[in-house]
Amino acid sequence: MSLAPSRKAGDTVESTVVQVWPELRHVPDNQHEHHDAVVTELLTPSRELPFVGICLLEVGTIVEIKSAMVVYGESQRRGRFLLRRSQHEHLLDEGGVYLFAVCAPTPDRDIIVAKVVPATLVDEFEFSWVERETRSD
Repeated sequence: MSLAPSRKAGDTVESTVVQVWPELRHVPDNQHEHHDAVVTELLTPSRELPFVGICLLEVGTIVEIKSAMVVYGESQRRGRFLLRRSQHEHLLDEGGVYLFAVCAPTPDRDIIVAKVVPATLVDEFEFSWVERETRSD
């Protein structure tokens, strides 16, 4: 069975993220479906990867990588990050973070900008949930 285009794009970005930031190790879905990476070496903010509301990521911190293209579709709408409630609750329970990446609208999905945000702060944003089965909520 082939993967959906959005899933392929997400996998591409996840691979790129763990290559750019070697302090992260990829966690495949068959090991855990609610996060994509784990910190293996102390990770601190940088110009290329700023953090919001925290000063560092300790070894063992779980990371959910969310990506969106800067634009998508023929009408060039802005990309959107899709958050799942079950995934978010797991991150909250485990003290995890999101790594949000905005990518170029190309097959390689080059990362234009990225930012780390603790799951606890994401609750302050205005958004709606999406579930895997329906893709809308």
